[in-house]
Amino acid sequence: MAGVEDGRWRNSAKIGLASLAAAVAETATFPIDSIKTRLQLRHGHSSGGAALRVAADIWNKGGLLGFYNGLSPAVFRHLFYTPVRIVSYEYLRTSSSDADTPLLRKALAGGVSGVAAQVLASPADLVKVRMQADGHLLTQGHQPRYTGIFNAFKKTAQSEGFLGL
Repeated sequence: MAGVEDGRWRNSAKIGLASLAAAVAETATFPIDSIKTRLQLRHGHSSGGAALRVAADIWNKGGLLGFYNGLSPAVFRHLFYTPVRIVSYEYLRTSSSDADTPLLRKALAGGVSGVAAQVLASPADLVKVRMQADGHLLTQGHQPRYTGIFNAFKKTAQSEGFLGL
């Protein structure tokens, strides 16, 4: 019985550490994502220095924290995306009858688990981009549409329905 409990603990630890690693990676790269999203929100043509101008604008209006507007849904996403992807892949790729899993089975398991995880994570991706866009509104002197992650989920579901997420 101890071996089964040890195996469960190892799996839980693996999932927890993978989720934590994904959240840390998201946090580290988020400023780049914020600049990219703000560039996409700009109207007109972007020149080579546009990213630097956007970064300077974010810094001038919000300081370092301005680059992290919308981070909470991005981290929240990894609470679902990473564990679902890992657990479903592990479950789908292995077969109790053979120790050497064929490459095709591994590929299909990866595809199915990735799609399932992304379907669950899409609402958080939507909210992340909308909260990043709110940061763009702030730089123009407007009030943000959302007060936080759960307010964004609620308002989106109320105005667009469940499928809007």
